[in-house]
Amino acid sequence: MTVNTVSPAIISRAEFNLNAGQTKTPQLVRMDFTNLVTNGTFDTDTDWTKNTGWTIGSGVASKGTADNTTIYQTTPTTGGRRYSTSLDVTISSGGSGVRFSIDGVLSGFADSGSLSFAFTAAGDNTILYMNGGSFNGGSIDNVTLYEADPSDDAPWLRLPYGYSVGRTGMIVRDGVILHPSDYSEVKDSGQTWIKPLVAPGVSTEFSIWGSTA
Repeated sequence: MTVNTVSPAIISRAEFNLNAGQTKTPQLVRMDFTNLVTNGTFDTDTDWTKNTGWTIGSGVASKGTADNTTIYQTTPTTGGRRYSTSLDVTISSGGSGVRFSIDGVLSGFADSGSLSFAFTAAGDNTILYMNGGSFNGGSIDNVTLYEADPSDDAPWLRLPYGYSVGRTGMIVRDGVILHPSDYSEVKDSGQTWIKPLVAPGVSTEFSIWGSTA
């Protein structure tokens, strides 16, 4: 997963009032667990390419014709890595549901409800297509894409090489510091991944504060 490091996002652990008794506080670097889909909640009419029949408004992407057309976005990925994607679908009238394709290859299908699945990226950019099939009234919302653990397809965050959370760092979700029982810290040959027990949602503010110490 591409790591969005906020610059110069360095903070002392003492600023979170966690180590008031330490004489020397480690410097922590913030790394955000970021949805790789831009504007996945369709808050603005931007970032998506819409074909005939698709519109964006009121926080959803809607399709009001029976044309078999798509709405799509190119997202950043790394070839060979595993990714997990999801979206919500509402069909109000007519025809079949939404077909979700990766780089033009059909990967999933859903009528009203939630659709999620995992795939291995072929390259450094992946195009997510949502094809409206024949339905003439419906919408999609809350589209997400995260790098995933190949063992179970659960979203995780790949930290820069050499960084970890360990005993000095912390994980913050929507302003709340998580207990170590709420996540796993997976390590292999100097690389660390953070895997939360509850996966991040489409708009979750999920930050990892780690260091090289």
